[in-house]
Amino acid sequence: MGHLCYNEKKRTRVKVERAIRIGSLVLIGIALIMAVGIVLSYGNNDTPANSPLPDPTTATNPGRSPLPSPTNDTIYTVNSHNPGFVHPKSGRYVAAWMPTEWDTDNARASFEANADYIDEISPVWYEMRSNGTLRALGGSRDETLVQAAHQAGVLVLPSITNGFDPDRTGYTLRNPERRSRFVQRIVEEVLEHDYDGVDIDFEAMPTSEREAFTAFIRELAAALHNEGKILAVALHARTGDSDGAAGAQAQDWEAIGQVVDRFRIMTYDYHWRGGGAGPVAPIYWVEDVIEYAKTQVDPAKIQVGIPFYGYDWVGGESSGVTWAEIQETIATYQPEVHLQEWGEEGEVSESWFVYSARDGRHEVWFSSQRSMEAKLDLVARHDLAGIAIWRLGGENPAYWQAIRERLTRDPYEVLRSVVRYLPDP
Repeated sequence: MGHLCYNEKKRTRVKVERAIRIGSLVLIGIALIMAVGIVLSYGNNDTPANSPLPDPTTATNPGRSPLPSPTNDTIYTVNSHNPGFVHPKSGRYVAAWMPTEWDTDNARASFEANADYIDEISPVWYEMRSNGTLRALGGSRDETLVQAAHQAGVLVLPSITNGFDPDRTGYTLRNPERRSRFVQRIVEEVLEHDYDGVDIDFEAMPTSEREAFTAFIRELAAALHNEGKILAVALHARTGDSDGAAGAQAQDWEAIGQVVDRFRIMTYDYHWRGGGAGPVAPIYWVEDVIEYAKTQVDPAKIQVGIPFYGYDWVGGESSGVTWAEIQETIATYQPEVHLQEWGEEGEVSESWFVYSARDGRHEVWFSSQRSMEAKLDLVARHDLAGIAIWRLGGENPAYWQAIRERLTRDPYEVLRSVVRYLPDP
């Protein structure tokens, strides 16, 4: 009798599971039909060319206020300056830092050539002074760049650094009143110049300023969000609670990740200008950083740093070099270029070569196209927000080719494109 009851229960369970599978397939089919209909409707000649796309933060619930930044529920946001642009433009956010005080022509040319795929630019426009005021750098407050970006549906989040000076931030951030005034200065600057928010890039801070920096980020996030603006923060890469470059321990990932909109991890300089020669951002290390970050921060906020540069070491020192400069060196010295695909710890996927000049033996490392593809695959596999590029100007065109191909084929893009048009449960 017991066996009979068990068999009856088993048959019932099988029927239920079959019904669930059939129902799921039906829902997926409906969703795909809706998606195809939406895509076809955009190609309909009867549709005005400039008609705005529906705002996913309000379309399904007219009473809901638009959010200033994406969350798990609203991964797509509409650019307020041009409602026809939905972010991210591809399956992931593509952000890029942009110099305007050096290499300006190359940086601007790169931006203009790829604005159709870029979601956010962070021109390096400001430094924090030790007295809590802002110093505008060369090329800052460029209205023509802001207007061009907005016309192309690109959000403008100017970068504010601490001048990479570990002694510059303490006087202001440790004092609540001075900190509050500094926050207010930033917000006023954002509103006056029609920025979409800011990017904070404070590096090499002493560990003793951890709480003060966290308090600053919380206050700035609240003030910007109150104005409907976005806060991005650049962070030193690390693979655990106690490692990372100088300044990493001053950044409380969990606390910062709770309030910011973009969590930009600088996953480069694994080998850097002050150390020995080697890969700049080996794939195995980038993935280790990502896996740790996901234990601290919502993956929907994480942007993986992508180096558009390499290093040229001579002796124990090095200088950063663009891809264009690397090509000039190769043309001049005719070295044999190698690709290190794997190492003892895992995938590397970086190119290197050596050459001799008057000042000694040089060793150069830089990212291959395969390196870019592998990093984009990591972003998709871990379902992260996207990438943050350092920097525009002089980069390998193959990097952009990889971005366009990999992000276009990102399976999560299709999923989100369907899900965002489905009604709320």
